[in-house]
Amino acid sequence: MSGEGDLSRRLRLLRPLGEDAFAALRDRWTDQALTLAGIVWGAAAVVLLVSLGTGFYAFLDFSVDKTGDRWSMVSGQYTTHESGGVRPGRPVVLDDRDLEISRSIGTARAVGATLTELFARVESPLLTRGTVVSAGTASMGAIQGHRIARGRWYEEADDRAGRRVAVLGAAVAALFFGDDDPLGATLQIEGTPFEVIGVLERKGIQFFINNDLHDNTVWIPFRAGQRLFGPSDRLDRLYFEPARRTDEARMHRQIREVLGAAHHFDPSDREALFIESVPDRVEPIRNVTVGLHVLLGFVGTVTLAMAGVGVANLMIALVNARRRELAMRRACGARRGDLTLQLLVETLLIVLVGGGLGALAGVAIVAGIAWLPLPAELPKPAVSPAVVLTTFTVLVGTGLAAGVAPARLAARVDPAAALREP
Repeated sequence: MSGEGDLSRRLRLLRPLGEDAFAALRDRWTDQALTLAGIVWGAAAVVLLVSLGTGFYAFLDFSVDKTGDRWSMVSGQYTTHESGGVRPGRPVVLDDRDLEISRSIGTARAVGATLTELFARVESPLLTRGTVVSAGTASMGAIQGHRIARGRWYEEADDRAGRRVAVLGAAVAALFFGDDDPLGATLQIEGTPFEVIGVLERKGIQFFINNDLHDNTVWIPFRAGQRLFGPSDRLDRLYFEPARRTDEARMHRQIREVLGAAHHFDPSDREALFIESVPDRVEPIRNVTVGLHVLLGFVGTVTLAMAGVGVANLMIALVNARRRELAMRRACGARRGDLTLQLLVETLLIVLVGGGLGALAGVAIVAGIAWLPLPAELPKPAVSPAVVLTTFTVLVGTGLAAGVAPARLAARVDPAAALREP
């Protein structure tokens, strides 16, 4: 019961001790200005550095998400193993049959195919120029994360019927039609008219670029592209999206087995097919980003901890200067724990006031950087609730750590000896 009584008593003391600490900070702020400046700088550094790491991480996620975050791209290469008496060194050329048999792979939620003409002659009433034209199955819209700003993406029915329709990247739409609305307009591709049925949202910088930015690409249905660019069974790449992320490795094995049987190569021949996976490419970069995030947070925390050393030195000096005051409190009935609590409250107040000002300064700096017209390739820092929580967690830890030594020193003051001092 006595322990509970002491706890209740000290909780009641928090308010008057807080008021005394605030009054002491207000009256002696000039003595503490340098220490407060260190805390302000330390807190601002934590917010700024952690926000830089958060911004870079968010930039990576956004760059990947807007072009599809889980697909695997497959293209044919050359065999290096003899299989069934067939010599190695044969080219593996993918075609329409591979697209059809690939749809039987159970671990794949979506299968698509593309063929691309890098410098197709594209003509509008305003301009004629060589442009990247990508012919793809309707499923490529979802696989590659295309979002429609106006109009629509072409459907499977459009593809099966070989309809000559086109969807434009945002930059291409502005290039060929200026301020005019391209929907319903005609675009000549290699002399063949295509009706514009959609315009994509602007994507900007991309993490994955096969031929050109999606903003600079004209998209047409796969069958129409085969007829236009030939031969009629041609495709450049197959795309697979697993039903679950954990299915990726099994899906890759099934791809090699199915296509190996069709092209008479050993599924264990890693060179016969080139398989590039978004998660495989992103994971190492994500690990580096996490490491960078942790490093920046550590640097900011160390900066704040160094400021905390200044707070501890200040409080020790204040304890020595206030020995008679502390002795009077002891003589009037204050316990050692009360003096310890008093010094901890004063230390925490200094740290939290300086830290709050520093956090506001850090948020202002981050907002200023975000407001600047920086290139799209540069990730902007981002303040998140996690950044603020991290900052104040570090502040409280710094305050408690900085207050331990002064609090112990205050608790050891001998009232009789201190009151005899001149």
